[in-house]
Amino acid sequence: MSRSYKKHPWVTDHHVKTTKEKKKFANKKVRGHEDLPNGSAYKKVSESWDICDFKGRWPWKEAKEWYEENKDDPYWLRYFPNLKSYYRYWVTHNKGK
Repeated sequence: MSRSYKKHPWVTDHHVKTTKEKKKFANKKVRGHEDLPNGSAYKKVSESWDICDFKGRWPWKEAKEWYEENKDDPYWLRYFPNLKSYYRYWVTHNKGK
């Protein structure tokens, strides 16, 4: 297994399971359509934002600032009792491929 990591911390709103399900549904919609001309007309059958709605950068500096603002919130304190655990979460979701 590779030990490489992403060079840029991109974040999306989709998760593997739901994204696969949404892509399957979009493909099924296109396959069931009988009137599709050649080319890229299939894009008009299903909306692309249904698969992934958000994509953006989330560098560690911003994530750390967010943690400092919300570290006293009991909801987040359950999941991230200290900065080290929050950093581990950030690395897993932003730097891992």
